[in-house]
Amino acid sequence: MNTAIVLILILGVSIFIHELGHYLAARIQGVRVPAFSIGFGPPLFRYRWAGTEWRISLIPLGGYAEIEGMAPDFTPDGRAVPPETGFARLSLAGKFLILVGGVIMNLFLAWLLMAWVYTAQGIPQPIENRAQIVSVVEGSLAEEIGLKAGDVIVAIDGQPLEHYTDLSRVKERTGRHTLTVLRDGKEVEISFVWDGTRDKLGVRYGPEVVYSMPTFPEAFAVAVETSVRFLPDMLRSFTRGLTGILMGQPTGEIVGPVGIVNLAGEAARAGVMAVVQLAAMINLSLAIFNLLPIPGLDGGRLLIVLLNALTGGRIRPEHEAMINFIGFVFLILLMVLVTFQDVQRLLGG
Repeated sequence: MNTAIVLILILGVSIFIHELGHYLAARIQGVRVPAFSIGFGPPLFRYRWAGTEWRISLIPLGGYAEIEGMAPDFTPDGRAVPPETGFARLSLAGKFLILVGGVIMNLFLAWLLMAWVYTAQGIPQPIENRAQIVSVVEGSLAEEIGLKAGDVIVAIDGQPLEHYTDLSRVKERTGRHTLTVLRDGKEVEISFVWDGTRDKLGVRYGPEVVYSMPTFPEAFAVAVETSVRFLPDMLRSFTRGLTGILMGQPTGEIVGPVGIVNLAGEAARAGVMAVVQLAAMINLSLAIFNLLPIPGLDGGRLLIVLLNALTGGRIRPEHEAMINFIGFVFLILLMVLVTFQDVQRLLGG
């Protein structure tokens, strides 16, 4: 598959789905959406339908749905005036629905894609009391005694493993050991002597993984459960990555356009399922990133709406516009820093 096609397909669909969530949440509440754009800057293509101008714009780094009453109006002398129509007239719940509409759509698309992968490849289920060899180090003791990638160790010296990490027990006692190994459906005994002169056996291993083939509803439920379970880890990863970039010590946990191009190239070479998995990951990342309370993002707008609701509208329109502008500048700066980090990593820096 062509990398450019994969990249355009994944990013284009992900951005479109996100903005469509905002659009639908507005329209079902009777709020006009004058413009809907994939990309920023001058429009390359425009088409008017259902009261909205649909655009494809020059800079393909995002998109927007222009929702009536979300931004303040300005008088001829430049004074900001609170809007009184559209978004502004909605209840707190109505505003909340519009602001999280994009996140909901990205999450739903990610779950659909994950469910597709699960139904095609199966749901991985680790067997914790079996150690599966992932790879064998060349010239190691493991290679000398005949261990192979794919072998599953079920017992050491006749004692069944209680956990796959029990494989490290062989280093606790010098002398002869026997591994009971499942290979190609048959049980094999491998004996060797551990003399204590080496640091490692010479294998990479983990729990044995088996795959169950679910129905689509079962796969969708597992996709939701998996993403919810890993949400704290993803938030911590975002926080570490963001902090590292701002402190000049990038961790590589956040990637920008260059990093995404590289990932798209790898996925294109690996095949359709890898592309689907990458699309699911990008949509999950978009959903979580947009919920961060950074001005300019959906999470930042949500925070302002909540603060205004709690304070009786103490945040004036011009102040809100300035806050969002500062947030936008910060996001541009972040994009530049992340791109610099991606280029450094690709060049081996």
